[in-house]
Amino acid sequence: MNSRDGNMKGLNFVPIGGCSGVGMNLYAYVYDDQWILVDMGMGFDGNFGRELIVPSPEALIKNKSKIKALFITHSHEDHIGAIPYLWPLIKCPIYARSFAVEMIREKLLQFDLEKEVPLIKVTPNSKIEMGHFSVEFISVAHSTPESSALAIATPSGIVLHSGDWRIDDDPVLGAKTDEETLKKYGDTGVLALVCDSTNAFRSIKYGSEREVRKNLVDLVKKHRKNRILITCFASNLARLESCYHAAKESGRELLIVGRSLKKIERIAKSSGYFTKIPAFLDEKKANSLASDKVLMVCTGSQGELNSALSKISNGLHKTIQLQENDLVIFSSRIIPGNEKSVLEIQNALTEKGVDIITDVDYEIHASGHPSREELEHLYTLVKPHILIPIHGERVHLRKHAEIAREYGIKSTPILKNGEVVNLSSSDCKLTETLPVGTLAVDGHRLIPFSGQVYRQREGLASSGVVSVCIRCAKGSIKLLDMICIGVFEESETIEMDDIRNDAASEIKLSLEGIFSGKSPDIHRIKSLTEKLIRTVFLNARGKKPAVIVHVME
Repeated sequence: MNSRDGNMKGLNFVPIGGCSGVGMNLYAYVYDDQWILVDMGMGFDGNFGRELIVPSPEALIKNKSKIKALFITHSHEDHIGAIPYLWPLIKCPIYARSFAVEMIREKLLQFDLEKEVPLIKVTPNSKIEMGHFSVEFISVAHSTPESSALAIATPSGIVLHSGDWRIDDDPVLGAKTDEETLKKYGDTGVLALVCDSTNAFRSIKYGSEREVRKNLVDLVKKHRKNRILITCFASNLARLESCYHAAKESGRELLIVGRSLKKIERIAKSSGYFTKIPAFLDEKKANSLASDKVLMVCTGSQGELNSALSKISNGLHKTIQLQENDLVIFSSRIIPGNEKSVLEIQNALTEKGVDIITDVDYEIHASGHPSREELEHLYTLVKPHILIPIHGERVHLRKHAEIAREYGIKSTPILKNGEVVNLSSSDCKLTETLPVGTLAVDGHRLIPFSGQVYRQREGLASSGVVSVCIRCAKGSIKLLDMICIGVFEESETIEMDDIRNDAASEIKLSLEGIFSGKSPDIHRIKSLTEKLIRTVFLNARGKKPAVIVHVME
């Protein structure tokens, strides 16, 4: 139980992020007030101006002296993307496997933090002893190499934190899920399984990455005369390697489009991958190759705003211009929440006459997350006393808990971010809620959703802004100038003149009567002018824009 002085007694699990939507994975394990963290990821928001989001760090900052280390399960952005923003606030060692270390280091370079952050490489089945905790990295199959589950041993029992995982008996690149080690822990006794819920609604598991490779090769061979572009996750090295094989076996050159793919290629080769693959061609070579002799790979499978595919679909890319009968292959699945942005790109491609193939049409994607079949297989191996679903929308967590209960696991708490659950062999109960929330990435800083910056930006986006300049002199108040942004079309000069005249009349009639013969109160003049201008625009346009008032004496 937790003591009244705020210190957490016994073993506690706290999702700081990761239990209220896909992304922002950040979890805390606390034993007798010693903390370790698992993952520190960002999320993606479809709202204008706040595409990248991270968990708010209040609880971490308050307890930073107690945080012993951060353990990273794998290298995806939703598990490491928040490190440059949040790590400087807590400053603890980071333990990760080699590929994840290189990916994190690359991110830190952009923030001049690469020399400051202690990155410690670990190997599978090595144990890190730290206070009340002992943490072992266990290899699991996923869509990026060197992914791991974590076995977290404490005096109260063992927790298995799954990370992102699946069962793939033929993963092409990287290790299989280490079922033998997982079973050993299950035979020893596992108190709780904290587990990925992304594919809880899928009953049967996806095929292997080897099958995806075969299908991609067949598909590219089948469309011999087309210019072909494949879009997939940049971090999926196995898929990139499969694209190379598809190009090679169809007599094409592989060309990558997008800076993130070039970065991934460099990190992969420095980490010992792609050793038998020649350097990928740069996008500048695209126009020098015949359309049937090139296979392009690009980013943007999730409809990301500034991705290569987004620019290509809208005709804004400097080098790549798609034409009628070209083919775009989406070798990915749509992450929940990205449906609209992906559809917009697919619509834009269709308007150009481009053909589209997705995983609905062809088996060209193998998910890195477990289906119901795989979840139940893991339960059989691990035999957990408690199942805590993480990593998904709320509906995914609820479905995962339902699957576990049907399997026979009785304790399946569905947590919200910030809720503290105390774990013991006899009990599993919520004890308190820590302050958590979401911050938006704004350049190199973080700002709150509910703060003034976003409130003002949303107002500007919805109603525009009007800047007016008035002069106060000898009892006279006169409108000198009015500039409108995001209010009028260029052709609406008459409408703009009418509103300017109305505003000038209202200012003269209303304000001169109030301030006649008095010393002008500049602050009050500004306030009343703002209200008058907003009322004029509301009556004329049905909108109240943001108003900025300048007063000249």
